[in-house]
Amino acid sequence: MRGSRRPIYTVAAWVRRQPPKVKAFLGVVAGMAALVFLRFIVHDHDNLFVAAEAVHAIGISVLIYKLTKERTCAVLLVVNLCYGFLLA
Repeated sequence: MRGSRRPIYTVAAWVRRQPPKVKAFLGVVAGMAALVFLRFIVHDHDNLFVAAEAVHAIGISVLIYKLTKERTCAVLLVVNLCYGFLLA
């Protein structure tokens, strides 16, 4: 008899089996839910802005590192640019 699996592993396995369009949709929904969650939790939005700028700076640092070491960073560049447009 197979032992019981943790629910998070079951969900992760289900997501891995989904087609790319479903994964993209789930990612967008999760991102929007995270933004709504932050909107209700964070009371001082100045701190949220500072944290967002810090994450953006870290992303740019990772891009520079990947460019110098691996000579490619196409996916990270797109993600970082999209995130930068969200901050504006």
